[in-house]
Amino acid sequence: MIIKNIKKGDKICLVFHDDSDGVTSAALFTILIHNLIDDYPVLFPIVGIENINSRLSSRIRSCDPDFVFVFDVTAEPKDLDDFRGFILDHHIFFKIESRNDMPYLNPHQFEKNDEKVHPTSYMVYLILKKFLPHEKVAWIAGIGITEDHRVEICKDVFEKIREETPELLKVKRINQENVEKSFFGELGDMIRSGRMLKGSEGAKTATLALVECKDRPDKLINGLTQHSLALRRFYDKVSYETQNYMNDVEKDARFYKKQKVIVYEQPHTKLRGLTSFIADKIRQKYPEWISYVINKEYSGKAKISIRLEQEERNENLVTIVETIKKRIPTMRGGGHRAAIGVVLNLEDVYVFEEEFLKAIGR
Repeated sequence: MIIKNIKKGDKICLVFHDDSDGVTSAALFTILIHNLIDDYPVLFPIVGIENINSRLSSRIRSCDPDFVFVFDVTAEPKDLDDFRGFILDHHIFFKIESRNDMPYLNPHQFEKNDEKVHPTSYMVYLILKKFLPHEKVAWIAGIGITEDHRVEICKDVFEKIREETPELLKVKRINQENVEKSFFGELGDMIRSGRMLKGSEGAKTATLALVECKDRPDKLINGLTQHSLALRRFYDKVSYETQNYMNDVEKDARFYKKQKVIVYEQPHTKLRGLTSFIADKIRQKYPEWISYVINKEYSGKAKISIRLEQEERNENLVTIVETIKKRIPTMRGGGHRAAIGVVLNLEDVYVFEEEFLKAIGR
């Protein structure tokens, strides 16, 4: 109903998390908005899923928007002044007061099992298809879904990808591991490389590259448009640096054979989001092990990203971290069964590792 009120000449702003789920959501919604008003929205990628502040509100207000839409961000409607639109999120939240002209929409409002909650990119894809059923953009949604470790509950999108762009998905069985090993692994890394190298501007570049290449994913892969060329260069640089880190993992990481946990402390880097990126790479290389990457230079604190292969390990990372939180109440973070990130004080790093290894060893 809100989207149906959009008319030509309206000014639209999109606020979105700068990870792959947020970027692909913004790209899909941009395609929809352009079709509705023959113009593009103003993009505001942001760091973190809870990072709506007065400075951002002032920047949005300077655009004098008619509508503001927020994707993959746990935002409070009251923090968005008197803007109208909606917030579409999939993260676990506690209490958020909605507004009629800025509703907070999240499957967690009715689905308590996090494993059944779809990523934002999946939901935006369904919205787009409602208005533009002939757009062949399932592949864009597939990138966000893959990066959010939700392939198994979004198989309808990957069946559509097989139909629309079969060259991207040559796998016999659709599951997280197989899709990551297909072109979608490379596509996801390309999208992530934008924010890793250039922060919010890099995330905006990735969003625009997807929009430019919506009908031709090969153009994105080969850098054949203005923004995809820039993204391709980001990706090549990140790939080179990542390989160096992976070589370090083999030499410097701690391999706990009893628990099958690999603990790696990443060195200093200018790349953003490297902690979760390396954790994913370790998981893919050692699927029977849990990958555990520590960054001790995260805004004066430590960030830990933990990943496991769902088909190889039965542990629930959310349950484990919630148990540890009883001993380290100041830590924050979240995720889902197979991927989680926490931020904690530097003095708590070794306590967390000790408790985590105990929990895995039980």
